[in-house]
Amino acid sequence: MTTDSLMTALRTGLNSFLGLPLQLEPASAPGVVLGVPFDGGVLNRPGARLGPWALRAATLGLGRRPMPLRFQGQEDAHLGEAALDWVDGGNIPTLPFGIPGALEAVEQAVGAWARAGARTLMLGGDHLMTLGALRAHARQHGPLGLLHLDAHPDAGRGGPWGAECHHGTWLRQAIEEKVIDPRRSLQIGLRAPRFDSEELVFLAEAGMRMWTPWDLKDFHLASKLRGDIARVGQGPSYVSLDLDILDPACCPAVAEPVPGGLTVQELVALLRELHRWPAPWVGADLMELAATLPGAEESARAAAHLALHLLA
Repeated sequence: MTTDSLMTALRTGLNSFLGLPLQLEPASAPGVVLGVPFDGGVLNRPGARLGPWALRAATLGLGRRPMPLRFQGQEDAHLGEAALDWVDGGNIPTLPFGIPGALEAVEQAVGAWARAGARTLMLGGDHLMTLGALRAHARQHGPLGLLHLDAHPDAGRGGPWGAECHHGTWLRQAIEEKVIDPRRSLQIGLRAPRFDSEELVFLAEAGMRMWTPWDLKDFHLASKLRGDIARVGQGPSYVSLDLDILDPACCPAVAEPVPGGLTVQELVALLRELHRWPAPWVGADLMELAATLPGAEESARAAAHLALHLLA
């Protein structure tokens, strides 16, 4: 955010994400930020439909050039200005009571921007909406490599809950629809208790690589982790970040908080690895900020700083 955009936001009461210029219709741009005000697929704690507003508000007055991670020793990579020449495309018009219509709206909006040559960053919003974005980018680029940062595997079946899909089923659907390449995909942060192991068996048989927070702390596995992250970026890729990857002490206002998660510092270090990819990701999202729950402002602020390191 520049000082000019800050003053405009203060005077009007309106602020875009990182002070980016508003561009509501798809147009040629390096990238676009799109809000997804929908939480109709959330099983437990609603409120994520208000996530886009909270995430934009959290960037008010925030500089767009991340601080170097180190002043002492060697810095691995230099980060420039985040979201250079990007635009804020406003919110995707997802109606609140219909999952199929919301998914279609996301697919259409993301697809229109992708066809215009833009990378996309979605602000959510429940995680099911990621499926619409994956469909749109796969139509443009073919099957995607996926970096999925989450406490949950999100590869369940909707039947037990009386619905075909919800925020815990989208990854299974993405694999079955072949919009992602599971052999070039990776999950980090998994730790939520399960009713059974069916999801994990399905993912392992599909070829997904899975890491828990405890795996990340094993220094013997550091080179394997770096290799798994690099494999995702060997072709068109998508990064999906459920904020419940963070420990609830860092980010409590999420739909399904799970103790034992990552710190912001640990997650920033992982996001820095993405800057080693030969080409940047084509799409990404920050999902499941439940802006009506306690700790929403602090959680949104943490998410805004993660976005800076994702975009710089």
